[in-house]
Amino acid sequence: MTYCLRREPLLDVPEISARADGAHRLLLDRVALTVPPGSVTAVVGPSGSGKTTLGLAVLGASREGVRLSGRALLAGTDLLPLAPHRRPAARAGLAAHLPQHPETVLDLVRRCGGALTELAALGHTGRAARRSAARGALVAAGLEWETVRRRFPHQLSGGQQQRLALASALVTGARLLVLDEPTSGLDPALATALGRRLRDLADEGTGILLLSHDLPLVRDTADHVVVLEHGRCVDHGPTQAVLGAAARTPRHRATRELLAAEAGTGAGTRPGPAAAAPKARVGIAAEGVAVRRRSGDPLPGPVSLAFPPGGRTALLGPSGSGKTTFGRVLAGLTAPSAGQVRHDGEALPGRVDRRTAAQRRAVQYVHQSSAASFEHHRPVLPQLADTARLLRRREQAGATAEALSTAEALGLEEELLHRTPGRLSGGQLQRCALVRALLARPALLVCDEVTSALDTVSRKRVVEALPGLLAADRTALLFISHDLLAVRQLTDDAVLFEAGRCVRHGTVDEVLPADWRRAPTVCDR
Repeated sequence: MTYCLRREPLLDVPEISARADGAHRLLLDRVALTVPPGSVTAVVGPSGSGKTTLGLAVLGASREGVRLSGRALLAGTDLLPLAPHRRPAARAGLAAHLPQHPETVLDLVRRCGGALTELAALGHTGRAARRSAARGALVAAGLEWETVRRRFPHQLSGGQQQRLALASALVTGARLLVLDEPTSGLDPALATALGRRLRDLADEGTGILLLSHDLPLVRDTADHVVVLEHGRCVDHGPTQAVLGAAARTPRHRATRELLAAEAGTGAGTRPGPAAAAPKARVGIAAEGVAVRRRSGDPLPGPVSLAFPPGGRTALLGPSGSGKTTFGRVLAGLTAPSAGQVRHDGEALPGRVDRRTAAQRRAVQYVHQSSAASFEHHRPVLPQLADTARLLRRREQAGATAEALSTAEALGLEEELLHRTPGRLSGGQLQRCALVRALLARPALLVCDEVTSALDTVSRKRVVEALPGLLAADRTALLFISHDLLAVRQLTDDAVLFEAGRCVRHGTVDEVLPADWRRAPTVCDR
């Protein structure tokens, strides 16, 4: 597969393959692509199709235990024949990479402004030029210098961390950007603005390789599209010819499935109201919760919300509005400075390490970025089964069988679960984290952007399966999301946060704007 292009490409990959040690199937099977200066090439495909592996491979990088073969020319230099320790120097100043999980590239012990200014030295000389580049990169990524420069990465929301990682890629002035899910965790307004910025960068001469599940972003930004399935390129061509509304019938089943799943994630049919909860159970309630720190007020509060058995609540608001902080408070991962969380009237300790097994089971939290929540040297399946075994005292065989059944409902094959976390895609790990939380059979399941790393097919599977998985134990759902389509399908009530305070609470119809399909965010009204 090649493109007929008149411009000399920044990135020219005639053919590249990748194989994991001990694996029978190739992770990448003779994939070819080019990225000319001033253009955007997008790679789409289902979770596990090889997008992240490809994004690393074209830069001569790979996960541990993965071997590369083929050719990958960056500005004319073939990276693969070089010794691994020489490849970073060959990429320096030419290419920058934004990984799917931003925490892997952020310096957690340094303040954001200083770390970014130091990184700017790769492409800029002089203190003033480096500081100006750092400011400009933050603005381009949708962040304000004064807002984040004195903070550490852990003091930012998930969406803010994503934008900080993007700024780290932009600040060097690289000629080629390889961006893996750059809109993950961003609200619609920021995602739209980022798409415009990427297009502007391309128009200024930057080459961009965009790896994304976000088909609207791809349509608005990309010149060419490559469709991956099981590590192979199965479709490619100009974006409008492959994904556009005027495109002819897609040439491959994988492309048709992506588009069909996207079309099937409209307003849909929301689940009916839950039956009245038994009087003996009142569920989880937050009473006057607030979180205050010297670095700012991530949740000034006070916030008081109840989550009765079977209830389905969406938590909406722009990035940095306190949504994740509130979810972490409920689970005991962030201690409140005021207020408390109750389960069936009983006060829960503010810190999870002070909660009993039964209390930890009551509230389960699915992280926005799930990779760090797994042990990287153990296969995934026993980690999932541990939840049922340790929190519900299920024997090993029963816990494993339950894990396999729940995983199957979310579209995860058993073979994947015998792998270590590093051999799964971001979307597969996200679903594994959801399986693990469901196996606790909690009173409240807090889902923090659980659809953000999913392709359209996997997303549809999760949205359709989740209500049934929650119904058996009348588990309440708190769905933290910028995905308004999923909000419409999964929830009945909605809460709107702004600057760490609850500014609106009602039914989904009352909180979402009438033109919610076109609204960039419900907080822009």
